Amino acid sequence: MNPVLFWNSILLEASRRDFTRGYSNAQQPGPIRTSRAMAIVHLAIHDAVAFKNNPAASYLEKKAVVHGIGAVTGAVEDIIAGAAVTTLLNLYPRFTDFINDSAKKVGNAAYNHGVAIGNAMIAHRSGDGWNDALNGAQPISPAYSEHRADPFAPGQPQLGPNWGEVTRFIAPGHQHMDPYPGHGSVDLLSDPDYRRDFEEVRDYGAVGRGKRDAEQQRIGVYWGYDGANNLGVPPRLYNQVARAIWAQTPAMSLAKTAELFAMVNVAMADAGIDAWHYKYEYNLWRPVIGIRNESSPDGDPFWAPLGAPQTNGPRATLTPNFPAYPSGHATFGAAILQVMRRVRGGASITVADVLAVDSAIQANNPAPAVAGESFKFVSDELDGVASDPDGSVRTRVEKTFSSYAEAIWENSVSRVYLGVHWKFDGLHHDANKSIGGTPLGLAVGDETFTFFNSAPSL
Repeated sequence: MNPVLFWNSILLEASRRDFTRGYSNAQQPGPIRTSRAMAIVHLAIHDAVAFKNNPAASYLEKKAVVHGIGAVTGAVEDIIAGAAVTTLLNLYPRFTDFINDSAKKVGNAAYNHGVAIGNAMIAHRSGDGWNDALNGAQPISPAYSEHRADPFAPGQPQLGPNWGEVTRFIAPGHQHMDPYPGHGSVDLLSDPDYRRDFEEVRDYGAVGRGKRDAEQQRIGVYWGYDGANNLGVPPRLYNQVARAIWAQTPAMSLAKTAELFAMVNVAMADAGIDAWHYKYEYNLWRPVIGIRNESSPDGDPFWAPLGAPQTNGPRATLTPNFPAYPSGHATFGAAILQVMRRVRGGASITVADVLAVDSAIQANNPAPAVAGESFKFVSDELDGVASDPDGSVRTRVEKTFSSYAEAIWENSVSRVYLGVHWKFDGLHHDANKSIGGTPLGLAVGDETFTFFNSAPSL
């Protein structure tokens, strides 16, 4: 197996175990810490290849990091192993035996060069703010439109209130995002864009099926990975998507594969930092709060969402414990699929491309196809193994996407069908506005691709 994909599989298994009952868990809790961890591992793998072939193309050199790494020699597979094992052991220390058992060679000079690279990457990111108050308290007297604890989980803390200040991997600052519809209003429903999306999630995202059909429920569950038992969180899902696309792509060299997975995971890490920055800047309530707190006839004090899929466990109505705007799913997914498009030589995906999919689906037409972008994927949520809370095994679903834009659209709107997001959290109907996680993620993906492909590159 390609050594990049091999160590990616070890990373994904460590992440899966980190969210699986019966293991030592919560080493990298939530999607934000997981995305950071995955970026560090794949940057170390990337630089293992770079320091062997072209040190100036390494991430550490491009970022002008003082690292002390000298000449790197030996088999590149062993250098990669040293870098991967070193970062994995630092980030997932409770899985030491599993990680060490995965290394075929330990102690030779090439492997030790990789260890030095892994240690340099860990040192570089050690003071980036990752450990600054992962959880925060809910507001005591929340104002209108302000996020607060899920009423079905009143003791729920807030995840990552300071995560938006973690040092980004590519560049300081944050990619631009516009305010959500109705921002600052004392009556959000007076804004027609907010009202439209309010009514959609109220009618399509409720725990009782309502207007949601079977395909819409499939979309909601398929993209879940809400910290589920045996599955984990979205960064693991999107690595699986990247692997599926890689497998259906013309042969890619080891160096380009290392660069691809570094880009994918760095894009997700910066997407998480940017999304969480805006989440706590705008602090918008989620549908379970917003719908219950609006007056009749629009609001419903008893409304409940379908909620995050409670895969391989008991049923609970659960909304993620951080503000709605923008959607983390939408931001992560758009970022990695933008990278995939750019790596394959295509022009940047635009919001208009994604809205074209939205228009087609709403009209009951097939999503527009893009030559060379069709791919198949089976989500662990619907793999014929995962179970519903009632114990029934879910049907295996292999979904074929006709373009990366279709996958971006489906991933974004999936959160509406679970009732945990407003549609504009991911995708707004106006392509000229940067509203939601889709344009934010697309911008992060472009930024990441540009950085790695600035000369020299792998």
